[in-house]
Amino acid sequence: MDLKEIKSVRVVPYTIMNSSIGAIWAFIFALLILIFAGAISSALPAEVRSLGGIITGISVVGLVVLPVGVFLLSIVESFLWAYIYNGLTPRLGGIKLALIAMEKVESFDIVSTSLILSAVAALLNFIYQLLAAPLQWIFFNTVANIAKTVEPSAVSSMAAVGSATALGTVINIVLTPVMTFIASFVIIAIGLLLYNFLAPRITPIKLKLSEFGEGLVSIDGIEAIPLGLITGSIAAVLGLIVGLIALIILAIAGEYTAGILILVALTVGALIWAFIAYAVTALFYNVLAPRIGAVQIRLE
Repeated sequence: MDLKEIKSVRVVPYTIMNSSIGAIWAFIFALLILIFAGAISSALPAEVRSLGGIITGISVVGLVVLPVGVFLLSIVESFLWAYIYNGLTPRLGGIKLALIAMEKVESFDIVSTSLILSAVAALLNFIYQLLAAPLQWIFFNTVANIAKTVEPSAVSSMAAVGSATALGTVINIVLTPVMTFIASFVIIAIGLLLYNFLAPRITPIKLKLSEFGEGLVSIDGIEAIPLGLITGSIAAVLGLIVGLIALIILAIAGEYTAGILILVALTVGALIWAFIAYAVTALFYNVLAPRIGAVQIRLE
């Protein structure tokens, strides 16, 4: 077993891969919407059948617009994520993991991995808040101008609202990233703790890695079933915990049956959803890697 640290992520391959997978999922989602819209259209009465045609038409357009939109947005977010990660690792350290024979992820260092990932999430949120602040001002000024035109006596009230909006914007820029860091650290740490406990008992993540010089490693493939099983198991445990809390609350209220149903639904639903989502994502990755380039990391 080798202890390794991901020192950096090559920005361009990561961005292209992440954005491509996001676009594929968006296309699948748009296709499901189209099927659902078609079913609704066929069930509508003849008097409003034209409305069904409009709904179907919008869904068809979504087959193009949604994947392209997700791809473009993912390019920005993925680029920023990799860039921020690479900038923070010399100061905070990177993701640390234990590899067996350079193919099985036996465990993660909980503190260091949670620290770097939550720090990246917090900085991303900070950037989003900075970008959203001008939009908030534009929206408020538009509303204020409309209010002044309709009701001149509302000027003083709108000034007070403007001051509150300014204070709220500052609070968002400062506090939201802090809360994001705290929440992300706790959630990631719990997830990693469960992974370290469950991986030896169920199955670890299995990767196909290849080295090509100067510490660079290419992630050529990810085994879908192990990834689905371990992520599904972690999600099931988390669902079980939430379900037990709901069961206790509902049991106090006398709703035992509802509590048991919620417990089963959260546990089984989380298991199935996570297994499908991560296993299929791994399949997408394995198909795309030879064609658009695999994700490359510096592993030391």
